[in-house]
Amino acid sequence: MLDLNKVFLFSDSDKRNSFRAQILNKDIEEDYLFSSESKDDEIMFNWLQGSQFYDIVPTGYPGIYLVSEKVQIILKEAKFKGFSLRPITLKNRKNENVNGYQLLSIVSKVGSIINEKSIKKIMPPIVSWGDPYEANVGLYFDVSTWNGSHFFYPDGTFYMFVLEEVKDLFEKHKVSNCQFDKVTEVVNHGIR
Repeated sequence: MLDLNKVFLFSDSDKRNSFRAQILNKDIEEDYLFSSESKDDEIMFNWLQGSQFYDIVPTGYPGIYLVSEKVQIILKEAKFKGFSLRPITLKNRKNENVNGYQLLSIVSKVGSIINEKSIKKIMPPIVSWGDPYEANVGLYFDVSTWNGSHFFYPDGTFYMFVLEEVKDLFEKHKVSNCQFDKVTEVVNHGIR
């Protein structure tokens, strides 16, 4: 059975001046980016902000990232399941081609987030002069819907969840501009 304490929310670490890309194809839906489906369309990204290239490049969409050759090699050698790598065209601020990046698409899905399982907690202030606040903590789902994949997303969301093995391997190889938070400790912003 899946231990949710070994499941992590994957995101970029929002490094200062990190290169961020935006998709140019206005007709491509987010759902298409979260699939292995190929329409023979060229998926094109260009500069949005920043200039420093890291292993993980955010795209302006939650859970949709471009990954460097280093990450592609790590993923292929580890034989992780639940993702696909898709070719893209990427342009920098000067509209020059940037080689070596691919789109990381998460193709494995689990059940929806079960908001009722989140736990109310008093959280410390976000800033030193702020006040503590109440938050709903934990992104829980029915673990019986998990198919054994290392990468997956909850139905109805664009969260990218990974198993601890992915986190450990990325940390071992010092993959840059990524962050891992236990899903049991993440604030559930889906509850108002």
